[in-house]
Amino acid sequence: MLCSDLDKLTNMSVDDLAKLYRDVMTELLDCHCPVVTVRRRVRPMTPWFDADCRAARRRARAAERRYRRLRRRRPDVDKQDWKTQLKAMYSLYEDKKDRYWKSEIATSQSNMQRL
Repeated sequence: MLCSDLDKLTNMSVDDLAKLYRDVMTELLDCHCPVVTVRRRVRPMTPWFDADCRAARRRARAAERRYRRLRRRRPDVDKQDWKTQLKAMYSLYEDKKDRYWKSEIATSQSNMQRL
């Protein structure tokens, strides 16, 4: 039986073989990995997060990497630098967020629909 199946395949053209391959693979995928609809909730971007925030985050992550990499040499200095960078980053985030929302409230002129 296997020989007769191979004989059938040898008599097929390249286009027919490609179509057969595509059909069999589609059937297998539909059987074992059916299409699933996924709903994603769109989350708005943080409008106050800008280049300054990205730079502060980059500095904090670099300080963390330095601390973790050189932990044995100067652990106290690097850890303190990392903590300082984190505090500066969080402080910048709060400042940017507060300024953004205060300006939004001021420009909305107490219009709750606009906010």
